[in-house]
Amino acid sequence: MKIVTKRTWVLFIIVAAVAVGGILFLVRSKQPTLPLKKGAHIVLIGNNLGSRMMNYGHFETELQLRYPDSNLYIRNMCDGGNTPGFRPHASRKSPWAFPGAENFQTDLAQPSGSEGFFETEDQWLARLKADIIIAFFGYNESFEGAEGLENYKSELDAFIKHTIKQQYNGTSPVKLALVSPIAFENLSKQYDLPDGNQENRNLSLYAAAMKEIAAKNNVHFVDVYNPTERWYFWTKEPLTIDGSQLTDAGYARFAPLLADLIFGKADVKNEDNRDLIRHAVLEKIGCGITILKFRMGYMLMVEDMIHLGLIITLLKLRKSEK
Repeated sequence: MKIVTKRTWVLFIIVAAVAVGGILFLVRSKQPTLPLKKGAHIVLIGNNLGSRMMNYGHFETELQLRYPDSNLYIRNMCDGGNTPGFRPHASRKSPWAFPGAENFQTDLAQPSGSEGFFETEDQWLARLKADIIIAFFGYNESFEGAEGLENYKSELDAFIKHTIKQQYNGTSPVKLALVSPIAFENLSKQYDLPDGNQENRNLSLYAAAMKEIAAKNNVHFVDVYNPTERWYFWTKEPLTIDGSQLTDAGYARFAPLLADLIFGKADVKNEDNRDLIRHAVLEKIGCGITILKFRMGYMLMVEDMIHLGLIITLLKLRKSEK
Protein backbone atom coordinates (compact mmCIF):
# COMPACT_ATOMS: atom_id res chain seq x y z
CA MET A 1 0.00 0.00 0.00
CA LYS A 2 1.43 3.38 -1.04
CA ILE A 3 1.63 6.14 1.54
CA VAL A 4 0.55 9.55 0.33
CA THR A 5 2.95 12.14 1.71
CA LYS A 6 2.07 15.66 2.78
CA ARG A 7 4.13 17.00 -0.12
CA THR A 8 2.08 14.92 -2.58
CA TRP A 9 -1.14 16.34 -1.16
CA VAL A 10 0.19 19.89 -1.43
CA LEU A 11 1.19 19.33 -5.07
CA PHE A 12 -2.20 17.80 -5.79
CA ILE A 13 -4.02 20.78 -4.29
CA ILE A 14 -1.88 23.23 -6.29
CA VAL A 15 -2.48 21.39 -9.55
CA ALA A 16 -6.20 21.15 -8.82
CA ALA A 17 -6.38 24.87 -8.03
CA VAL A 18 -4.61 25.77 -11.28
CA ALA A 19 -6.92 23.48 -13.26
CA VAL A 20 -10.05 24.89 -11.64
CA GLY A 21 -8.79 28.43 -12.19
CA GLY A 22 -8.19 27.72 -15.88
CA ILE A 23 -11.65 26.25 -16.32
CA LEU A 24 -13.28 29.19 -14.54
CA PHE A 25 -11.34 31.64 -16.73
CA LEU A 26 -12.59 29.93 -19.88
CA VAL A 27 -16.16 29.77 -18.59
CA ARG A 28 -16.15 33.44 -17.55
CA SER A 29 -14.69 34.57 -20.87
CA LYS A 30 -17.53 32.84 -22.77
CA GLN A 31 -20.39 34.18 -20.63
CA PRO A 32 -22.75 36.75 -22.18
CA THR A 33 -22.12 40.35 -21.18
CA LEU A 34 -23.80 43.73 -21.52
CA PRO A 35 -22.56 46.17 -24.19
CA LEU A 36 -20.98 49.31 -22.77
CA LYS A 37 -21.32 52.38 -24.97
CA LYS A 38 -19.47 55.65 -24.66
CA GLY A 39 -21.28 58.02 -22.31
CA ALA A 40 -23.35 55.22 -20.75
CA HIS A 41 -25.30 56.07 -17.61
CA ILE A 42 -24.90 53.20 -15.12
CA VAL A 43 -27.01 53.15 -11.95
CA LEU A 44 -26.67 50.70 -9.06
CA ILE A 45 -29.75 49.83 -7.00
CA GLY A 46 -30.47 47.32 -4.26
CA ASN A 47 -29.20 46.19 -0.89
CA ASN A 48 -26.20 46.55 1.41
CA LEU A 49 -23.79 44.66 -0.86
CA GLY A 50 -24.13 47.51 -3.36
CA SER A 51 -24.48 50.26 -0.75
CA ARG A 52 -21.16 49.48 0.97
CA MET A 53 -19.39 49.76 -2.38
CA MET A 54 -19.70 53.52 -1.81
CA ASN A 55 -17.36 53.22 1.20
CA TYR A 56 -14.46 52.01 -0.93
CA GLY A 57 -15.01 53.07 -4.55
CA HIS A 58 -13.28 50.06 -6.10
CA PHE A 59 -15.93 49.15 -8.67
CA GLU A 60 -16.24 52.58 -10.27
CA THR A 61 -12.46 52.98 -10.15
CA GLU A 62 -12.12 49.67 -12.01
CA LEU A 63 -14.54 50.77 -14.72
CA GLN A 64 -12.91 54.19 -15.16
CA LEU A 65 -9.49 52.54 -15.50
CA ARG A 66 -10.75 49.98 -18.02
CA TYR A 67 -12.69 52.50 -20.10
CA PRO A 68 -10.96 55.89 -19.59
CA ASP A 69 -12.24 57.29 -22.89
CA SER A 70 -15.86 56.22 -22.39
CA ASN A 71 -16.94 59.13 -20.18
CA LEU A 72 -18.97 56.78 -17.96
CA TYR A 73 -21.65 58.28 -15.72
CA ILE A 74 -22.05 56.09 -12.60
CA ARG A 75 -24.43 56.56 -9.67
CA ASN A 76 -25.18 54.35 -6.66
CA MET A 77 -28.74 54.35 -5.29
CA CYS A 78 -28.33 51.25 -3.09
CA ASP A 79 -29.38 51.26 0.56
CA GLY A 80 -29.23 48.53 3.18
CA GLY A 81 -32.50 46.59 3.47
CA ASN A 82 -33.80 47.44 0.02
CA THR A 83 -35.59 44.70 -1.92
CA PRO A 84 -36.95 44.61 -5.48
CA GLY A 85 -40.22 46.15 -4.33
CA PHE A 86 -39.56 47.75 -0.93
CA ARG A 87 -37.22 50.76 -1.07
CA PRO A 88 -38.23 53.29 1.59
CA HIS A 89 -36.89 56.77 2.24
CA ALA A 90 -37.71 59.04 5.18
CA SER A 91 -38.87 61.83 2.85
CA ARG A 92 -40.71 59.67 0.33
CA LYS A 93 -44.42 59.15 0.90
CA SER A 94 -44.50 55.62 -0.48
CA PRO A 95 -41.84 52.92 0.08
CA TRP A 96 -42.96 50.86 -2.93
CA ALA A 97 -40.64 50.80 -5.94
CA PHE A 98 -43.28 49.92 -8.54
CA PRO A 99 -47.08 49.53 -8.73
CA GLY A 100 -48.21 46.37 -6.96
CA ALA A 101 -44.99 45.90 -4.97
CA GLU A 102 -46.98 46.08 -1.72
CA ASN A 103 -48.62 42.75 -2.59
CA PHE A 104 -45.38 40.87 -1.87
CA GLN A 105 -44.71 42.29 1.60
CA THR A 106 -48.10 42.59 3.22
CA ASP A 107 -46.65 42.91 6.74
CA LEU A 108 -44.93 46.13 5.65
CA ALA A 109 -47.86 47.41 3.58
CA GLN A 110 -48.88 49.97 6.19
CA PRO A 111 -48.98 53.77 5.89
CA SER A 112 -45.48 54.87 6.89
CA GLY A 113 -46.35 58.43 7.77
CA SER A 114 -43.37 59.67 5.77
CA GLU A 115 -43.61 63.25 4.56
CA GLY A 116 -41.63 65.15 1.99
CA PHE A 117 -41.04 65.51 -1.71
CA PHE A 118 -38.25 63.02 -2.32
CA GLU A 119 -38.66 61.56 -5.78
CA THR A 120 -39.69 57.94 -6.36
CA GLU A 121 -37.25 55.28 -7.55
CA ASP A 122 -38.52 55.59 -11.13
CA GLN A 123 -38.29 59.38 -11.04
CA TRP A 124 -34.70 59.15 -9.80
CA LEU A 125 -33.76 56.66 -12.51
CA ALA A 126 -35.29 58.94 -15.12
CA ARG A 127 -33.47 61.95 -13.66
CA LEU A 128 -30.22 60.00 -13.91
CA LYS A 129 -31.14 58.85 -17.45
CA ALA A 130 -30.18 55.25 -16.66
CA ASP A 131 -29.02 53.18 -19.64
CA ILE A 132 -27.88 50.26 -17.48
CA ILE A 133 -29.13 49.19 -14.05
CA ILE A 134 -27.09 46.86 -11.84
CA ALA A 135 -29.42 45.41 -9.18
CA PHE A 136 -28.23 43.72 -5.97
CA PHE A 137 -30.90 41.63 -4.25
CA GLY A 138 -31.42 38.29 -2.50
CA TYR A 139 -29.55 38.61 0.81
CA ASN A 140 -32.24 40.24 2.96
CA GLU A 141 -34.89 38.02 1.44
CA SER A 142 -32.89 34.83 2.14
CA PHE A 143 -33.73 35.09 5.86
CA GLU A 144 -37.22 33.90 4.94
CA GLY A 145 -35.69 30.54 3.98
CA ALA A 146 -37.32 28.02 1.67
CA GLU A 147 -40.77 29.12 2.84
CA GLY A 148 -40.31 32.59 1.37
CA LEU A 149 -38.73 31.54 -1.89
CA GLU A 150 -41.84 31.55 -4.10
CA ASN A 151 -42.91 34.96 -2.85
CA TYR A 152 -39.44 36.34 -3.58
CA LYS A 153 -39.49 34.89 -7.07
CA SER A 154 -42.85 36.57 -7.69
CA GLU A 155 -41.59 39.92 -6.38
CA LEU A 156 -38.41 39.68 -8.45
CA ASP A 157 -40.36 38.72 -11.56
CA ALA A 158 -42.69 41.71 -11.12
CA PHE A 159 -39.71 44.03 -10.59
CA ILE A 160 -37.98 42.80 -13.75
CA LYS A 161 -41.10 43.06 -15.89
CA HIS A 162 -41.69 46.62 -14.68
CA THR A 163 -38.06 47.69 -15.08
CA ILE A 164 -37.28 46.39 -18.55
CA LYS A 165 -40.30 48.25 -19.97
CA GLN A 166 -38.94 51.61 -18.80
CA GLN A 167 -37.05 54.06 -20.98
CA TYR A 168 -35.28 56.03 -18.28
CA ASN A 169 -32.91 57.60 -20.82
CA GLY A 170 -35.89 58.79 -22.85
CA THR A 171 -35.06 56.79 -25.97
CA SER A 172 -34.56 53.05 -25.32
CA PRO A 173 -35.44 50.33 -22.78
CA VAL A 174 -33.00 50.05 -19.90
CA LYS A 175 -30.51 47.16 -19.75
CA LEU A 176 -30.65 45.20 -16.50
CA ALA A 177 -27.99 43.11 -14.74
CA LEU A 178 -29.22 41.11 -11.75
CA VAL A 179 -26.52 40.33 -9.16
CA SER A 180 -26.89 37.43 -6.72
CA PRO A 181 -25.94 37.66 -3.04
CA ILE A 182 -22.41 36.68 -2.08
CA ALA A 183 -21.74 33.57 0.02
CA PHE A 184 -21.50 33.77 3.82
CA GLU A 185 -17.94 33.46 5.18
CA ASN A 186 -17.33 31.20 8.18
CA LEU A 187 -15.62 33.35 10.84
CA SER A 188 -17.05 31.41 13.80
CA LYS A 189 -13.55 30.48 15.05
CA GLN A 190 -12.55 34.14 15.29
CA TYR A 191 -15.83 35.70 16.40
CA ASP A 192 -19.16 34.82 17.96
CA LEU A 193 -20.81 34.40 14.55
CA PRO A 194 -22.74 31.65 12.72
CA ASP A 195 -20.66 29.13 10.80
CA GLY A 196 -22.58 30.00 7.63
CA ASN A 197 -23.97 26.54 6.89
CA GLN A 198 -27.63 27.50 7.25
CA GLU A 199 -27.03 30.94 5.77
CA ASN A 200 -25.38 29.47 2.68
CA ARG A 201 -28.15 26.91 2.20
CA ASN A 202 -30.61 29.77 2.01
CA LEU A 203 -28.35 32.05 -0.04
CA SER A 204 -27.70 29.33 -2.61
CA LEU A 205 -31.46 28.77 -2.92
CA TYR A 206 -32.10 32.46 -3.52
CA ALA A 207 -29.18 32.81 -5.95
CA ALA A 208 -30.55 29.87 -7.96
CA ALA A 209 -34.02 31.42 -7.91
CA MET A 210 -32.59 34.68 -9.26
CA LYS A 211 -30.88 32.82 -12.07
CA GLU A 212 -34.17 31.10 -12.93
CA ILE A 213 -36.24 34.30 -12.98
CA ALA A 214 -33.56 36.20 -14.90
CA ALA A 215 -33.51 33.49 -17.59
CA LYS A 216 -37.31 33.52 -17.74
CA ASN A 217 -37.22 37.24 -18.54
CA ASN A 218 -34.08 37.15 -20.73
CA VAL A 219 -32.19 39.37 -18.27
CA HIS A 220 -28.46 39.26 -17.59
CA PHE A 221 -27.71 37.29 -14.40
CA VAL A 222 -24.48 37.67 -12.44
CA ASP A 223 -23.56 34.82 -10.10
CA VAL A 224 -21.27 36.10 -7.34
CA TYR A 225 -22.35 33.46 -4.81
CA ASN A 226 -20.21 30.62 -6.19
CA PRO A 227 -17.03 32.66 -6.83
CA THR A 228 -17.07 34.17 -3.32
CA GLU A 229 -17.69 30.76 -1.76
CA ARG A 230 -14.49 29.56 -3.47
CA TRP A 231 -12.60 32.67 -2.31
CA TYR A 232 -13.32 31.89 1.33
CA PHE A 233 -11.96 28.38 0.91
CA TRP A 234 -8.63 29.47 -0.60
CA THR A 235 -8.01 32.81 1.14
CA LYS A 236 -6.15 32.97 4.44
CA GLU A 237 -7.23 36.45 5.53
CA PRO A 238 -10.95 37.13 6.07
CA LEU A 239 -12.69 38.92 3.20
CA THR A 240 -15.69 39.99 5.30
CA ILE A 241 -16.08 41.78 8.62
CA ASP A 242 -18.89 39.55 9.89
CA GLY A 243 -19.45 36.80 7.35
CA SER A 244 -21.75 38.84 5.13
CA GLN A 245 -20.18 42.27 4.61
CA LEU A 246 -17.04 42.54 2.51
CA THR A 247 -13.92 44.27 3.79
CA ASP A 248 -11.96 46.85 1.79
CA ALA A 249 -9.79 44.00 0.46
CA GLY A 250 -12.93 42.00 -0.28
CA TYR A 251 -14.42 44.80 -2.35
CA ALA A 252 -11.08 45.33 -4.12
CA ARG A 253 -11.31 41.71 -5.25
CA PHE A 254 -15.05 41.95 -5.93
CA ALA A 255 -14.72 44.93 -8.30
CA PRO A 256 -12.88 43.20 -11.20
CA LEU A 257 -15.05 40.09 -10.79
CA LEU A 258 -18.20 42.18 -11.14
CA ALA A 259 -16.80 44.16 -14.07
CA ASP A 260 -15.81 40.94 -15.85
CA LEU A 261 -19.18 39.27 -15.33
CA ILE A 262 -21.26 42.28 -16.37
CA PHE A 263 -19.23 43.89 -19.16
CA GLY A 264 -16.65 41.25 -20.06
CA LYS A 265 -12.93 41.10 -19.48
CA ALA A 266 -10.98 44.23 -20.38
CA ASP A 267 -7.49 45.47 -19.61
CA VAL A 268 -6.82 48.30 -17.18
CA LYS A 269 -5.29 51.08 -19.26
CA ASN A 270 -3.03 52.63 -16.59
CA GLU A 271 -2.65 50.85 -13.25
CA ASP A 272 -0.36 53.63 -11.98
CA ASN A 273 -3.35 55.98 -11.82
CA ARG A 274 -5.53 53.69 -9.67
CA ASP A 275 -5.06 55.57 -6.39
CA LEU A 276 -5.65 58.97 -8.02
CA ILE A 277 -8.79 57.82 -9.79
CA ARG A 278 -10.10 56.14 -6.64
CA HIS A 279 -9.57 59.36 -4.68
CA ALA A 280 -11.62 61.29 -7.25
CA VAL A 281 -14.30 58.58 -7.24
CA LEU A 282 -14.62 58.69 -3.45
CA GLU A 283 -14.92 62.49 -3.52
CA LYS A 284 -17.72 62.18 -6.07
CA ILE A 285 -19.46 59.43 -4.09
CA GLY A 286 -19.37 61.54 -0.93
CA CYS A 287 -21.29 64.31 -2.66
CA GLY A 288 -23.67 61.78 -4.22
CA ILE A 289 -24.57 60.36 -0.80
CA THR A 290 -25.39 63.89 0.34
CA ILE A 291 -27.84 64.18 -2.55
CA LEU A 292 -29.47 60.76 -2.46
CA LYS A 293 -29.70 60.34 1.30
CA PHE A 294 -30.54 63.92 2.17
CA ARG A 295 -33.41 63.41 4.62
CA MET A 296 -35.42 66.62 4.16
CA GLY A 297 -36.57 65.73 0.67
CA TYR A 298 -35.04 68.69 -1.15
CA MET A 299 -32.75 68.41 -4.16
CA LEU A 300 -29.19 69.65 -3.98
CA MET A 301 -28.27 70.74 -7.48
CA VAL A 302 -24.63 69.67 -7.61
CA GLU A 303 -24.94 66.50 -9.69
CA ASP A 304 -23.39 67.98 -12.82
CA MET A 305 -20.57 69.49 -10.76
CA ILE A 306 -19.78 66.04 -9.32
CA HIS A 307 -19.58 64.46 -12.76
CA LEU A 308 -17.57 67.39 -14.10
CA GLY A 309 -15.02 67.05 -11.28
CA LEU A 310 -14.32 63.41 -12.16
CA ILE A 311 -14.06 64.25 -15.87
CA ILE A 312 -11.51 67.00 -15.12
CA THR A 313 -9.44 64.56 -13.05
CA LEU A 314 -9.45 62.00 -15.86
CA LEU A 315 -8.50 64.62 -18.45
CA LYS A 316 -5.59 65.89 -16.34
CA LEU A 317 -4.28 62.35 -15.93
CA ARG A 318 -4.63 61.68 -19.65
CA LYS A 319 -2.79 64.92 -20.47
CA SER A 320 0.06 64.05 -18.08
CA GLU A 321 0.54 60.70 -19.85
CA LYS A 322 1.19 62.32 -23.23
